[in-house]
Amino acid sequence: MLSDNQTIAFGVKHAAKALTDVGLSSRAALNTEPATSTMQSIGRPNSLSNEAYQRLVLQLDMKLWLVGEKLPTEKALGESLGVSRPVIREALARLRADGRIETRQGAGAFVADRSKITAFRTENANSDADPLQQELEILELRQIVESGAAALAAERRNNEDLKAIRAALEAMHQSLTSRSDGSAHDDAFHNAIARASHNTQIAKFVEFLGAQFSDSRKATWDDIGYGVGIAAVGQSDHASILKAIEAQEGAKARRLSHSHVQRAIDRVLLRISATKKGSK
Repeated sequence: MLSDNQTIAFGVKHAAKALTDVGLSSRAALNTEPATSTMQSIGRPNSLSNEAYQRLVLQLDMKLWLVGEKLPTEKALGESLGVSRPVIREALARLRADGRIETRQGAGAFVADRSKITAFRTENANSDADPLQQELEILELRQIVESGAAALAAERRNNEDLKAIRAALEAMHQSLTSRSDGSAHDDAFHNAIARASHNTQIAKFVEFLGAQFSDSRKATWDDIGYGVGIAAVGQSDHASILKAIEAQEGAKARRLSHSHVQRAIDRVLLRISATKKGSK
């Protein structure tokens, strides 16, 4: 016989699944044409990730997974919601930005303790803020924080830290070779450097900023990014930053990290300039 707690957990789990199935299992996948007028009202390009995000929030709110528990893999979540892995990846990035989940290098995503969430949030993506200006401000913030993290990492890194940074660099190399999406490995590289600073607050903040920046980082690893050489240049930057950290050259690591983010800032400034010219 089930205990009261087991009965409640069983009921919550199946209730969450039933609610998740509403609107999702009614069609083969979320990335097909919606079958109802209600679903047709979702017209934004990112509606799939928004809907997947809402379903995952619902499951977290109903405690389908408890604090500290590991979430299923991206593949498993995608299959359960009927969406692709890139859609799930975007939804998980939003959950990380919200402080609902946390990722651990090589282990996956885990339910975060919401009592530890700070009040800081970047501008909501659905607000009236200029998205290019918002992207620029996040990049400028990343530049300050990540360059400092790289300098501290050069001073404080240990063998395990270097192993994690090298693993992320190698994973990006494999993506570069196959011309595949290496954005997740890109995130892992910068997060590993932040952890190597051995400053818990820096590590958490860099991961938070990475989640905010994840959508624009993908541009480095798409067909255009490969075509114009952004991915290759970025990987060269990454290798140089790692060498400086290995050599414990803090000032050099700071400078290289600063220059690396500056490339992205310059690209955004060009887009802002082009937009202003086009509006005249």
